[in-house]
Amino acid sequence: MSRTLNLSKTCEELGATRQTVRRHLTDLESIKGERLFEVVDRQYRLTAHGAASLEGAKSLLLHLDTWSGQSTLSKEFSGGLESSRYVDGDGKEFFSQQHPVSKIAMEGLPLVKKALVAWGTAETRIEHEAMDAIRPYIVLYRKGPAGWVFVEVGQESAYARWFGWAWSRSAIGKLLNEDNVGDEFNEFIAGAYSRIYEEGGVRLDHLYAYLPRDGSDPLPVTFQRLLLGCVFPDGTPGLSVLAVITSKVEIDALKDEDRPILSDELVMDTLPI
Repeated sequence: MSRTLNLSKTCEELGATRQTVRRHLTDLESIKGERLFEVVDRQYRLTAHGAASLEGAKSLLLHLDTWSGQSTLSKEFSGGLESSRYVDGDGKEFFSQQHPVSKIAMEGLPLVKKALVAWGTAETRIEHEAMDAIRPYIVLYRKGPAGWVFVEVGQESAYARWFGWAWSRSAIGKLLNEDNVGDEFNEFIAGAYSRIYEEGGVRLDHLYAYLPRDGSDPLPVTFQRLLLGCVFPDGTPGLSVLAVITSKVEIDALKDEDRPILSDELVMDTLPI
């Protein structure tokens, strides 16, 4: 209903009667204790409470589909760490594997180590001078009612390298999910964002994905990703995402023959002089 805002279309999609859908909405509103929709000029609209409940509802439905095997996204947990697999409409497989943060100290890439040190020195403050060293390499997000909003895209970031600087500049102010690639893909890419954003914590993942480059068809790429919960000067939370394009990823589900060969101008294994 939140997508169509139309009772007839919703009933058609669900294969349910108008009475059934209305009853279920009434039951949900009773459980939540507030109205989720209002009707203005015979048009359904989300109430403020409905809009605030939407992300949680979508997440719940996606998790149900994942657990029941009806989703193109699957997740597994081992030792408190998460591994994900997503299959797109063309049958391409995407993988993500979480790693312990302690791994950065022992064998982390130089840029990842530098980012973690800067974040700790800055005490999570985005505008602290210690963050200046990594700002060119990160993408900064703020969470709005409709989703993740691009606040800043570093000129030396993996995003700028892969998608191009023109695209990166144009992304400012846009929503991460504006491309309408589907809830499963958005969950694969950004599912971990909310927890780190809300807790102000840290998370390290290794990923294998197919992403379009310079307007071309999606190409395979591997990268490490460090999520850093941050704080804006006004005290509101933000999320810094450092992606480092590299062949040095450890993903159990990724076969050696499927690993992409990355060009030298893309690889970010060493710090610039």
